[in-house]
Amino acid sequence: MRLGKAISTTLAIVIAVIIVIAVVGGALAYYFTTHHPTTSKVIVINYYDDLAPSEANYTEHYIIPEFEKLYPNIKINYIDESASDMVNTIEALVKGGDVGATVIAEDNLVIGELLYGGYLMNITPYINQITSNVTFIPSMVKLMDYEEQVYHGVYFIPFRGNLPLVWYNKTVFNELGLTPPKTWSQLLQDAKIIYEKTGKAPIMFQGHGGASTYTELFQWMVQAGGNPFVFNDSGDIYAFEFLYNLSQYFYPGYVHGYWGSYKGLGDGAYYILDYQWPYIYSVMKGEGYNVSNIGFYPGPEGPANNDVLIGGDVLAIPKGATDLPYLIKFIEFLLSPQVQQQFIVALGWPVVNEKAYQNLPSNISALYQVELQAYQHSFFRLPVPWITEWGTIADKVFDEIIVNHAPYSEIPSILSQANAEMYTYLKTYYNQTVANEYEEGMFGPLYA
Repeated sequence: MRLGKAISTTLAIVIAVIIVIAVVGGALAYYFTTHHPTTSKVIVINYYDDLAPSEANYTEHYIIPEFEKLYPNIKINYIDESASDMVNTIEALVKGGDVGATVIAEDNLVIGELLYGGYLMNITPYINQITSNVTFIPSMVKLMDYEEQVYHGVYFIPFRGNLPLVWYNKTVFNELGLTPPKTWSQLLQDAKIIYEKTGKAPIMFQGHGGASTYTELFQWMVQAGGNPFVFNDSGDIYAFEFLYNLSQYFYPGYVHGYWGSYKGLGDGAYYILDYQWPYIYSVMKGEGYNVSNIGFYPGPEGPANNDVLIGGDVLAIPKGATDLPYLIKFIEFLLSPQVQQQFIVALGWPVVNEKAYQNLPSNISALYQVELQAYQHSFFRLPVPWITEWGTIADKVFDEIIVNHAPYSEIPSILSQANAEMYTYLKTYYNQTVANEYEEGMFGPLYA
Protein backbone atom coordinates (compact mmCIF):
# COMPACT_ATOMS: atom_id res chain seq x y z
CA MET A 1 0.00 0.00 0.00
CA ARG A 2 1.09 3.89 -0.41
CA LEU A 3 3.55 5.24 2.12
CA GLY A 4 2.24 7.69 4.68
CA LYS A 5 2.83 11.41 4.31
CA ALA A 6 5.85 12.77 6.16
CA ILE A 7 6.61 16.37 7.04
CA SER A 8 9.36 18.70 5.86
CA THR A 9 12.99 17.59 5.68
CA THR A 10 14.95 18.24 8.84
CA LEU A 11 18.58 18.97 9.61
CA ALA A 12 19.14 15.46 10.93
CA ILE A 13 17.91 13.92 7.68
CA VAL A 14 20.12 16.26 5.64
CA ILE A 15 23.17 15.16 7.63
CA ALA A 16 22.26 11.52 7.04
CA VAL A 17 21.87 12.25 3.34
CA ILE A 18 25.37 13.74 3.10
CA ILE A 19 26.85 10.68 4.77
CA VAL A 20 24.99 8.33 2.47
CA ILE A 21 26.02 10.24 -0.66
CA ALA A 22 29.67 10.13 0.38
CA VAL A 23 29.57 6.39 0.99
CA VAL A 24 27.67 5.20 -2.04
CA GLY A 25 28.37 7.87 -4.63
CA GLY A 26 31.57 6.27 -5.86
CA ALA A 27 30.01 2.84 -6.06
CA LEU A 28 27.09 4.17 -8.10
CA ALA A 29 29.35 5.95 -10.53
CA TYR A 30 31.52 2.87 -11.02
CA TYR A 31 28.64 0.47 -11.57
CA PHE A 32 26.55 2.52 -13.95
CA THR A 33 29.38 4.03 -15.99
CA THR A 34 31.00 0.62 -16.51
CA HIS A 35 27.74 -1.18 -17.31
CA HIS A 36 25.94 1.44 -19.41
CA PRO A 37 27.37 3.88 -21.94
CA THR A 38 26.14 7.44 -22.02
CA THR A 39 23.36 8.10 -24.51
CA SER A 40 24.17 10.45 -27.40
CA LYS A 41 20.90 12.41 -27.48
CA VAL A 42 18.95 14.42 -24.94
CA ILE A 43 16.05 12.46 -23.48
CA VAL A 44 13.50 13.85 -21.01
CA ILE A 45 11.83 11.19 -18.86
CA ASN A 46 8.59 12.11 -17.13
CA TYR A 47 8.67 10.38 -13.75
CA TYR A 48 5.37 10.23 -11.85
CA ASP A 49 5.39 9.42 -8.14
CA ASP A 50 3.25 10.05 -5.06
CA LEU A 51 5.52 11.32 -2.30
CA ALA A 52 5.39 13.34 0.88
CA PRO A 53 7.12 16.74 0.76
CA SER A 54 10.27 15.49 2.49
CA GLU A 55 10.38 12.41 0.27
CA ALA A 56 9.87 14.45 -2.89
CA ASN A 57 12.54 16.93 -1.79
CA TYR A 58 15.08 14.14 -1.31
CA THR A 59 14.18 12.50 -4.62
CA GLU A 60 14.47 15.75 -6.58
CA HIS A 61 17.65 17.04 -4.91
CA TYR A 62 19.65 13.85 -4.41
CA ILE A 63 18.38 10.79 -6.28
CA ILE A 64 17.54 12.42 -9.62
CA PRO A 65 20.76 14.50 -9.77
CA GLU A 66 22.77 11.32 -9.16
CA PHE A 67 21.14 9.68 -12.16
CA GLU A 68 21.54 12.77 -14.35
CA LYS A 69 25.22 12.95 -13.41
CA LEU A 70 25.69 9.38 -14.59
CA TYR A 71 23.73 10.11 -17.78
CA PRO A 72 24.23 13.80 -18.69
CA ASN A 73 21.97 13.49 -21.74
CA ILE A 74 19.01 12.07 -19.81
CA LYS A 75 16.92 14.52 -17.83
CA ILE A 76 14.23 13.54 -15.32
CA ASN A 77 11.07 15.62 -15.06
CA TYR A 78 9.61 14.70 -11.66
CA ILE A 79 5.81 14.97 -11.39
CA ASP A 80 4.12 14.45 -8.03
CA GLU A 81 0.55 13.13 -8.22
CA SER A 82 -1.71 11.20 -5.90
CA ALA A 83 -2.23 7.54 -6.69
CA SER A 84 -5.76 8.10 -8.01
CA ASP A 85 -4.84 11.20 -10.03
CA MET A 86 -1.98 9.27 -11.59
CA VAL A 87 -4.42 6.65 -12.85
CA ASN A 88 -6.47 9.33 -14.59
CA THR A 89 -3.38 10.99 -16.07
CA ILE A 90 -1.93 7.79 -17.49
CA GLU A 91 -5.26 6.69 -18.92
CA ALA A 92 -5.56 10.04 -20.71
CA LEU A 93 -1.99 9.89 -22.05
CA VAL A 94 -2.42 6.37 -23.40
CA LYS A 95 -5.78 7.09 -24.98
CA GLY A 96 -4.40 10.27 -26.52
CA GLY A 97 -1.30 8.57 -27.89
CA ASP A 98 0.84 11.05 -25.98
CA VAL A 99 2.70 8.92 -23.44
CA GLY A 100 6.24 9.84 -24.46
CA ALA A 101 9.14 8.77 -22.23
CA THR A 102 7.25 7.99 -19.02
CA VAL A 103 7.89 5.91 -15.90
CA ILE A 104 5.46 5.70 -12.98
CA ALA A 105 5.79 4.66 -9.35
CA GLU A 106 2.26 3.70 -8.32
CA ASP A 107 0.59 2.22 -5.26
CA ASN A 108 0.83 -1.57 -5.43
CA LEU A 109 -2.92 -1.85 -5.11
CA VAL A 110 -4.05 1.01 -7.32
CA ILE A 111 -1.83 -0.31 -10.12
CA GLY A 112 -4.59 -2.86 -10.71
CA GLU A 113 -6.80 -0.17 -12.22
CA LEU A 114 -4.20 0.54 -14.90
CA LEU A 115 -3.39 -3.14 -15.38
CA TYR A 116 -6.97 -4.29 -15.88
CA GLY A 117 -7.62 -1.30 -18.11
CA GLY A 118 -4.84 -2.33 -20.48
CA TYR A 119 -2.76 0.81 -19.94
CA LEU A 120 0.56 -0.82 -18.96
CA MET A 121 3.39 -2.19 -21.11
CA ASN A 122 4.47 -5.80 -20.80
CA ILE A 123 8.14 -5.44 -19.82
CA THR A 124 8.93 -9.16 -19.69
CA PRO A 125 11.60 -8.89 -22.45
CA TYR A 126 13.57 -6.44 -20.30
CA ILE A 127 13.21 -8.09 -16.92
CA ASN A 128 16.66 -9.66 -16.90
CA GLN A 129 18.34 -6.33 -17.52
CA ILE A 130 16.20 -4.52 -14.95
CA THR A 131 16.92 -7.06 -12.24
CA SER A 132 20.57 -7.78 -13.06
CA ASN A 133 21.72 -6.15 -9.81
CA VAL A 134 18.63 -6.96 -7.71
CA THR A 135 18.03 -9.72 -5.20
CA PHE A 136 14.36 -9.32 -4.34
CA ILE A 137 13.26 -10.19 -0.83
CA PRO A 138 11.26 -13.46 -1.00
CA SER A 139 7.81 -11.87 -0.63
CA MET A 140 8.43 -9.67 -3.67
CA VAL A 141 9.45 -12.71 -5.69
CA LYS A 142 6.06 -14.22 -4.81
CA LEU A 143 4.31 -11.08 -6.06
CA MET A 144 6.11 -11.23 -9.40
CA ASP A 145 5.44 -14.96 -9.72
CA TYR A 146 1.75 -14.29 -9.14
CA GLU A 147 1.82 -11.50 -11.70
CA GLU A 148 3.28 -13.78 -14.40
CA GLN A 149 0.91 -16.61 -13.53
CA VAL A 150 -2.26 -14.52 -13.61
CA TYR A 151 -1.45 -11.80 -16.15
CA HIS A 152 0.96 -13.86 -18.30
CA GLY A 153 3.66 -11.23 -18.21
CA VAL A 154 5.44 -8.66 -16.06
CA TYR A 155 3.68 -5.31 -16.08
CA PHE A 156 5.06 -3.84 -12.86
CA ILE A 157 8.18 -4.28 -10.74
CA PRO A 158 8.27 -4.00 -6.91
CA PHE A 159 9.97 -0.74 -5.87
CA ARG A 160 9.20 0.17 -2.27
CA GLY A 161 7.94 -2.50 0.06
CA ASN A 162 6.26 -1.41 3.26
CA LEU A 163 4.97 -3.11 6.37
CA PRO A 164 3.16 -1.46 9.28
CA LEU A 165 4.50 -1.95 12.79
CA VAL A 166 2.97 -1.41 16.22
CA TRP A 167 4.76 1.35 18.15
CA TYR A 168 4.58 1.85 21.91
CA ASN A 169 5.87 3.99 24.78
CA LYS A 170 8.54 1.85 26.44
CA THR A 171 8.68 4.01 29.59
CA VAL A 172 4.98 3.56 30.37
CA PHE A 173 5.11 -0.16 29.69
CA ASN A 174 8.15 -0.56 31.96
CA GLU A 175 6.60 1.52 34.74
CA LEU A 176 3.47 -0.66 34.69
CA GLY A 177 5.40 -3.92 34.38
CA LEU A 178 3.96 -4.69 30.96
CA THR A 179 5.54 -6.23 27.89
CA PRO A 180 4.42 -5.62 24.29
CA PRO A 181 1.22 -7.66 23.90
CA LYS A 182 1.73 -10.91 22.01
CA THR A 183 -1.94 -11.63 21.31
CA TRP A 184 -5.17 -9.73 20.73
CA SER A 185 -6.52 -10.74 24.10
CA GLN A 186 -3.37 -9.45 25.80
CA LEU A 187 -3.68 -6.18 23.88
CA LEU A 188 -7.20 -5.72 25.20
CA GLN A 189 -6.07 -6.58 28.72
CA ASP A 190 -3.06 -4.24 28.60
CA ALA A 191 -5.16 -1.40 27.21
CA LYS A 192 -7.54 -1.79 30.15
CA ILE A 193 -4.67 -1.78 32.66
CA ILE A 194 -3.04 1.30 31.11
CA TYR A 195 -6.35 3.14 31.07
CA GLU A 196 -7.07 2.32 34.70
CA LYS A 197 -3.56 3.26 35.84
CA THR A 198 -3.03 6.43 33.78
CA GLY A 199 -6.53 7.68 33.06
CA LYS A 200 -5.69 7.87 29.33
CA ALA A 201 -7.22 5.80 26.56
CA PRO A 202 -3.92 4.46 25.21
CA ILE A 203 -4.50 3.29 21.60
CA MET A 204 -4.29 5.37 18.45
CA PHE A 205 -6.11 3.91 15.43
CA GLN A 206 -6.17 5.12 11.81
CA GLY A 207 -9.81 6.03 11.97
CA HIS A 208 -10.28 9.11 9.81
CA GLY A 209 -11.47 7.10 6.81
CA GLY A 210 -9.98 6.60 3.39
CA ALA A 211 -7.25 4.19 2.35
CA SER A 212 -5.39 4.23 5.67
CA THR A 213 -8.48 3.05 7.57
CA TYR A 214 -9.51 0.27 5.23
CA THR A 215 -5.90 -0.87 4.89
CA GLU A 216 -5.66 -1.33 8.64
CA LEU A 217 -9.06 -3.05 8.74
CA PHE A 218 -7.91 -5.46 6.06
CA GLN A 219 -5.05 -6.67 8.23
CA TRP A 220 -7.24 -7.09 11.32
CA MET A 221 -9.72 -9.18 9.35
CA VAL A 222 -6.99 -11.41 7.90
CA GLN A 223 -5.48 -12.01 11.34
CA ALA A 224 -8.91 -13.13 12.53
CA GLY A 225 -8.99 -15.67 9.70
CA GLY A 226 -11.26 -13.69 7.41
CA ASN A 227 -11.32 -12.78 3.74
CA PRO A 228 -11.83 -9.02 4.04
CA PHE A 229 -13.15 -8.56 0.51
CA VAL A 230 -16.33 -10.50 1.30
CA PHE A 231 -16.92 -8.54 4.53
CA ASN A 232 -19.07 -11.08 6.37
CA ASP A 233 -17.33 -14.40 6.84
CA SER A 234 -16.76 -15.57 10.41
CA GLY A 235 -13.26 -14.09 10.62
CA ASP A 236 -14.43 -10.68 9.40
CA ILE A 237 -17.24 -10.65 11.95
CA TYR A 238 -14.87 -11.65 14.76
CA ALA A 239 -12.45 -8.86 13.84
CA PHE A 240 -15.13 -6.17 14.03
CA GLU A 241 -16.50 -7.58 17.26
CA PHE A 242 -13.03 -7.43 18.77
CA LEU A 243 -12.39 -3.88 17.50
CA TYR A 244 -15.78 -2.88 18.89
CA ASN A 245 -14.62 -3.94 22.36
CA LEU A 246 -11.13 -2.52 21.91
CA SER A 247 -12.43 0.86 20.75
CA GLN A 248 -13.38 1.86 24.30
CA TYR A 249 -9.62 2.30 24.78
CA PHE A 250 -9.05 4.29 21.60
CA TYR A 251 -7.51 7.74 22.07
CA PRO A 252 -10.38 10.19 21.40
CA GLY A 253 -8.54 11.71 18.44
CA TYR A 254 -8.45 8.38 16.59
CA VAL A 255 -11.12 9.67 14.19
CA HIS A 256 -8.37 11.92 12.81
CA GLY A 257 -5.73 9.16 12.71
CA TYR A 258 -4.18 8.37 9.35
CA TRP A 259 -0.86 7.45 7.70
CA GLY A 260 1.61 9.77 9.34
CA SER A 261 -0.06 10.05 12.75
CA TYR A 262 2.70 9.76 15.34
CA LYS A 263 3.01 13.01 17.30
CA GLY A 264 0.82 11.84 20.18
CA LEU A 265 3.14 8.92 20.81
CA GLY A 266 6.09 11.25 21.29
CA ASP A 267 4.07 13.80 23.24
CA GLY A 268 2.49 11.28 25.61
CA ALA A 269 -1.09 11.78 24.38
CA TYR A 270 -1.36 8.02 23.84
CA TYR A 271 0.92 5.06 24.48
CA ILE A 272 0.23 2.54 21.71
CA LEU A 273 0.32 3.57 18.06
CA ASP A 274 -1.58 0.84 16.30
CA TYR A 275 0.06 -0.04 12.99
CA GLN A 276 2.00 2.75 11.39
CA TRP A 277 4.64 2.79 8.68
CA PRO A 278 8.33 2.68 9.68
CA TYR A 279 9.26 5.96 7.98
CA ILE A 280 7.90 7.77 11.04
CA TYR A 281 10.98 6.66 12.98
CA SER A 282 13.35 8.85 10.98
CA VAL A 283 10.83 11.70 10.99
CA MET A 284 10.51 11.57 14.78
CA LYS A 285 14.29 11.52 15.16
CA GLY A 286 14.56 14.53 12.88
CA GLU A 287 12.00 16.43 14.95
CA GLY A 288 13.91 15.83 18.17
CA TYR A 289 11.70 13.20 19.78
CA ASN A 290 13.41 10.82 22.18
CA VAL A 291 13.18 7.74 19.99
CA SER A 292 15.04 5.66 22.57
CA ASN A 293 11.74 5.73 24.45
CA ILE A 294 9.86 4.30 21.45
CA GLY A 295 9.49 0.55 20.99
CA PHE A 296 8.34 -1.20 17.83
CA TYR A 297 7.48 -4.75 16.76
CA PRO A 298 5.29 -6.55 14.20
CA GLY A 299 2.30 -6.48 16.54
CA PRO A 300 0.13 -8.95 18.46
CA GLU A 301 -1.01 -12.20 16.91
CA GLY A 302 -4.64 -12.59 15.98
CA PRO A 303 -6.73 -15.70 16.67
CA ALA A 304 -5.81 -17.12 13.24
CA ASN A 305 -2.33 -15.73 12.46
CA ASN A 306 0.08 -12.82 12.85
CA ASP A 307 0.32 -12.04 9.14
CA VAL A 308 1.15 -8.46 8.19
CA LEU A 309 -0.06 -6.60 5.12
CA ILE A 310 2.56 -5.59 2.57
CA GLY A 311 2.03 -2.13 1.14
CA GLY A 312 4.30 0.02 -0.96
CA ASP A 313 4.73 0.96 -4.58
CA VAL A 314 5.68 -0.57 -7.91
CA LEU A 315 7.37 0.74 -11.03
CA ALA A 316 5.69 0.49 -14.42
CA ILE A 317 5.85 1.85 -17.95
CA PRO A 318 2.61 2.97 -19.66
CA LYS A 319 1.68 1.31 -22.93
CA GLY A 320 2.97 3.29 -25.89
CA ALA A 321 5.92 4.83 -24.07
CA THR A 322 8.87 5.98 -26.18
CA ASP A 323 12.65 5.83 -25.63
CA LEU A 324 12.32 2.50 -23.86
CA PRO A 325 16.06 1.76 -23.40
CA TYR A 326 16.45 4.90 -21.30
CA LEU A 327 13.38 4.16 -19.22
CA ILE A 328 14.86 0.75 -18.44
CA LYS A 329 18.12 2.42 -17.36
CA PHE A 330 16.23 4.66 -14.95
CA ILE A 331 14.27 1.77 -13.42
CA GLU A 332 17.47 -0.25 -13.08
CA PHE A 333 19.04 2.70 -11.26
CA LEU A 334 16.13 3.05 -8.81
CA LEU A 335 16.34 -0.65 -7.94
CA SER A 336 20.12 -0.74 -7.49
CA PRO A 337 21.32 -1.68 -3.98
CA GLN A 338 23.15 1.62 -3.58
CA VAL A 339 20.08 3.75 -4.31
CA GLN A 340 17.75 1.48 -2.36
CA GLN A 341 20.02 1.77 0.67
CA GLN A 342 19.84 5.56 0.40
CA PHE A 343 16.06 5.24 0.61
CA ILE A 344 16.43 3.22 3.81
CA VAL A 345 18.88 5.55 5.54
CA ALA A 346 17.53 8.92 4.45
CA LEU A 347 13.78 8.27 4.22
CA GLY A 348 13.09 5.22 6.35
CA TRP A 349 11.62 3.25 3.46
CA PRO A 350 11.65 -0.56 3.64
CA VAL A 351 12.91 -1.46 0.18
CA VAL A 352 12.69 -4.54 -2.05
CA ASN A 353 16.35 -5.20 -2.93
CA GLU A 354 17.73 -7.51 -0.25
CA LYS A 355 21.28 -6.31 -0.98
CA ALA A 356 20.38 -2.85 0.33
CA TYR A 357 20.02 -4.20 3.88
CA GLN A 358 23.68 -5.17 4.10
CA ASN A 359 25.93 -3.05 6.36
CA LEU A 360 23.26 -0.62 7.50
CA PRO A 361 24.23 2.01 10.10
CA SER A 362 23.78 0.62 13.61
CA ASN A 363 21.31 3.33 14.63
CA ILE A 364 18.66 2.10 12.17
CA SER A 365 19.51 -1.55 11.62
CA ALA A 366 17.29 -2.70 14.53
CA LEU A 367 14.22 -1.19 12.89
CA TYR A 368 14.83 -2.95 9.62
CA GLN A 369 15.59 -6.25 11.27
CA VAL A 370 12.06 -6.05 12.67
CA GLU A 371 10.73 -5.25 9.20
CA LEU A 372 12.53 -8.22 7.70
CA GLN A 373 11.08 -10.37 10.49
CA ALA A 374 7.58 -9.17 9.63
CA TYR A 375 8.16 -9.95 5.96
CA GLN A 376 8.36 -13.64 6.90
CA HIS A 377 4.62 -13.66 7.74
CA SER A 378 3.03 -11.33 5.24
CA PHE A 379 0.44 -11.05 2.50
CA PHE A 380 -0.67 -8.80 -0.35
CA ARG A 381 -4.09 -7.56 -1.29
CA LEU A 382 -4.91 -8.58 -4.84
CA PRO A 383 -4.71 -5.59 -7.23
CA VAL A 384 -8.41 -5.75 -8.13
CA PRO A 385 -9.65 -2.75 -10.11
CA TRP A 386 -12.62 -2.28 -7.78
CA ILE A 387 -10.57 -1.75 -4.60
CA THR A 388 -11.71 1.87 -4.31
CA GLU A 389 -15.37 0.84 -4.13
CA TRP A 390 -14.54 -1.86 -1.58
CA GLY A 391 -12.70 0.74 0.50
CA THR A 392 -15.62 3.14 0.36
CA ILE A 393 -17.95 0.45 1.70
CA ALA A 394 -15.40 -0.60 4.35
CA ASP A 395 -15.16 2.99 5.57
CA LYS A 396 -18.94 3.17 5.95
CA VAL A 397 -18.92 -0.08 7.92
CA PHE A 398 -16.17 1.23 10.20
CA ASP A 399 -18.12 4.43 10.88
CA GLU A 400 -21.32 2.57 11.62
CA ILE A 401 -19.84 -0.10 13.88
CA ILE A 402 -16.88 1.60 15.56
CA VAL A 403 -17.30 5.37 15.33
CA ASN A 404 -21.08 5.51 15.78
CA HIS A 405 -21.10 2.39 17.97
CA ALA A 406 -24.02 0.50 16.48
CA PRO A 407 -25.49 -2.18 18.76
CA TYR A 408 -23.06 -5.06 19.12
CA SER A 409 -25.71 -7.57 18.08
CA GLU A 410 -26.10 -5.84 14.70
CA ILE A 411 -22.46 -6.32 13.61
CA PRO A 412 -23.14 -9.49 11.54
CA SER A 413 -26.09 -7.92 9.73
CA ILE A 414 -24.16 -4.70 8.98
CA LEU A 415 -21.37 -6.74 7.43
CA SER A 416 -23.84 -8.84 5.44
CA GLN A 417 -25.35 -5.65 4.05
CA ALA A 418 -21.86 -4.54 3.01
CA ASN A 419 -21.32 -7.88 1.27
CA ALA A 420 -24.59 -7.48 -0.62
CA GLU A 421 -23.70 -3.93 -1.64
CA MET A 422 -20.32 -5.05 -3.01
CA TYR A 423 -21.92 -8.00 -4.84
CA THR A 424 -24.47 -5.72 -6.48
CA TYR A 425 -21.77 -3.27 -7.53
CA LEU A 426 -19.71 -6.01 -9.21
CA LYS A 427 -22.75 -7.47 -10.93
CA THR A 428 -23.75 -4.02 -12.22
CA TYR A 429 -20.39 -2.59 -13.28
CA TYR A 430 -18.52 -5.81 -14.16
CA ASN A 431 -20.58 -8.95 -14.76
CA GLN A 432 -22.32 -11.86 -13.08
CA THR A 433 -19.20 -14.03 -13.27
CA VAL A 434 -17.06 -11.55 -11.33
CA ALA A 435 -19.84 -11.10 -8.78
CA ASN A 436 -20.12 -14.86 -8.30
CA GLU A 437 -16.34 -15.23 -7.95
CA TYR A 438 -16.44 -12.50 -5.34
CA GLU A 439 -19.19 -14.23 -3.39
CA GLU A 440 -17.26 -17.50 -3.54
CA GLY A 441 -14.24 -15.86 -1.92
CA MET A 442 -11.91 -16.09 -4.91
CA PHE A 443 -10.39 -12.66 -4.25
CA GLY A 444 -8.71 -13.53 -0.96
CA PRO A 445 -5.32 -12.39 0.38
CA LEU A 446 -2.23 -13.38 -1.56
CA TYR A 447 0.28 -14.89 0.84
CA ALA A 448 3.93 -14.02 0.35
